[in-house]
Amino acid sequence: MGSGTEDCMSLLGTAGACAMAIVSLLSLLNLAFTASVIRGLAESAALLVIGLCCLQGEARLVYGWQQAVQENFGFALKPMGRCGAYFLGGFYCIGSRAAMAAETASKGQERSTCFGLLWYTCCFLMLGGSVASLWMWRGERRTAAMMGGGEGMADLDAYYISS
Repeated sequence: MGSGTEDCMSLLGTAGACAMAIVSLLSLLNLAFTASVIRGLAESAALLVIGLCCLQGEARLVYGWQQAVQENFGFALKPMGRCGAYFLGGFYCIGSRAAMAAETASKGQERSTCFGLLWYTCCFLMLGGSVASLWMWRGERRTAAMMGGGEGMADLDAYYISS
């Protein structure tokens, strides 16, 4: 388990965060065809915010966002939190697209194959990001167990609480 595996997992996690942000934009493009515009806007905004927070947790791109993400979206800074976000986001988007496709088919309308392919590719990247975050979490746990025994595990599981 060398550095190459960790680099690939890090890249897959970053791709999962970017895919979540891309799906939010695809959701906006599909907004004109949905019955509930407010639900679609809320879905898109949630996916975009969570995707950007997870991207900040993966790559730490914008220094100024670090404090805000840490205080408001602490899960995005922990591998297990990102794993859950990618997992839920990926399966939600798969189900959402399947429901939209079934609705379109029942009306006898045509649906875009390219749009669906891009949507499902992003969903599978999110699920891959979930696996990558789980792998990174496992690596952190293993490293902490080797270095500190039982005492290091408590520090690893500590969660930031702001007062």
